[in-house]
Amino acid sequence: MSIISKIKEIIPANIRPFVIRGLILAVAWNLLYHLLLKPIQIPDLQLTILVQEGSVWLLNFFYDNVEKVGAGIAIEGVRSVNIAHQCNGLELIVLYIGFIFCVPSNVKKMTSYIVIGTIVIYILNIIRAALLAAMYYNDHSMKEFAHHYVFKIIIYAVVFLGWVLYMKKPKRES
Repeated sequence: MSIISKIKEIIPANIRPFVIRGLILAVAWNLLYHLLLKPIQIPDLQLTILVQEGSVWLLNFFYDNVEKVGAGIAIEGVRSVNIAHQCNGLELIVLYIGFIFCVPSNVKKMTSYIVIGTIVIYILNIIRAALLAAMYYNDHSMKEFAHHYVFKIIIYAVVFLGWVLYMKKPKRES
């Protein structure tokens, strides 16, 4: 039995198009990102700066002096966090959009979920970075736990909710 026939046996027919699209998108994105975009820091640098600026803007509602310092945020002159490219939300946005592309739908629904979902992930990431900056500035005892677990769980739960809503069939009027 060949590998292809074994895969066909394991993966149900109605799931195969999703899996094939997902694999094609994953390979295409990784090639595009690692060979072309990452070396020139597009869109990493721009997204990191947007998250940093959004976090500074949000923190200014709660602190008198918040400013950008390199890739970091300083509150009252004290450097609190750095926003690395790995923390800018790009991977999660790509994952979210990739899933949307793998599930067949009409263009209007797909576009609206991509735009709204991307904005929600971006805003959540700004809130996450701002809260982490405040936690590190105040030397909160839960800062490391929040950084590595709590915020990730919250953001992934919201992304999962977006996927569930996207896949939900509209109710038919009687």
